[in-house]
Amino acid sequence: MPIVVDNHRSIAINDRSSIGEARRIAVVMAERGKLKEDACSRVALITTELATNILLHAQNGEILLRILPVEWGPGLEIIALDHGPGISNLKRCMSDGYSTRGTRGCGLGAVQRLSSDFDIYSSQPQGTVVLSRVRTYQKSLADLEFSALSVPAPGETECGDAWHLRKIDGCLWTMVVDGLGHGPLAAAAAAEAVRLFSENSLKTPLGYLEAAHLGLQSSRGAALAVAEIDFSLHELHYAAVGNIVSSIVAPAGGSRSLVSYNGIVGAQVRKLQQFDYKWHEGDLLIMHSDGISARWKLDQNPGIALADTGLIAALLYRDGKRGRDDTTVLVVRLQHS
Repeated sequence: MPIVVDNHRSIAINDRSSIGEARRIAVVMAERGKLKEDACSRVALITTELATNILLHAQNGEILLRILPVEWGPGLEIIALDHGPGISNLKRCMSDGYSTRGTRGCGLGAVQRLSSDFDIYSSQPQGTVVLSRVRTYQKSLADLEFSALSVPAPGETECGDAWHLRKIDGCLWTMVVDGLGHGPLAAAAAAEAVRLFSENSLKTPLGYLEAAHLGLQSSRGAALAVAEIDFSLHELHYAAVGNIVSSIVAPAGGSRSLVSYNGIVGAQVRKLQQFDYKWHEGDLLIMHSDGISARWKLDQNPGIALADTGLIAALLYRDGKRGRDDTTVLVVRLQHS
């Protein structure tokens, strides 16, 4: 069963007009995501409060919006992030009756109540990341926990990165692709890799990579990584070519980097090989394009590995994005449901 993915937006928050822009785009996306009128009103309030917080306390930041996959029901994910100064008393900010200056009295506590899912992480002086999801029904706790962000390079409207997930015979398949360069031709290469992933029978990660190498020869090529996660055996099978960075991260700290060979899928590949790894309940699989620096260390942020996967993805994006290329990050919590 394919998990449908698409529809990401990023809005820079740097003046009063950007607050209104974020609110309008959020409502349009909520309507496109088939949220009902009352849910769209909640989206407007949440987006306005989070964008206003950024402008008042950090002067600039970013709102990220994502229409949720259909398996989670109609919904919109709203993420606010900034680079400081951070919140000194998070408990007070979450209490009733506390609001930021210049708002209509909504406050983070009310944002939490208006949200179907809510999480926040703040440190000084690094800044704050807030995640809110508005959905039409509550997601089962047994469902897969994952999140992804995909943002085009500055000045581009099409993202040359892409990601996709599939559930096949009790296993989860994940992929991240980075079309060579950026813009429409990179996006076309990434879209073809996703099509091959979503429409074909997948036997092994190596088999998919071999098929993708043939299928992308008419494109400009791509960096590509694919993983098969066997929940019953706690095994992860992986194959990759190019600069997609993937790691298995333990909640208590420590990580293992997954092997990728040099080359360009569809153009020049010297070697294709599959690698097998063991994982434990609660581990994270993190995959990202080279739009994010590979020098991150998740355990430098105490407690973040236990946070919502959307918050983890947003923190990696905020602290690691290079700002000159397409950026995609996928985070999956590995656990047997």
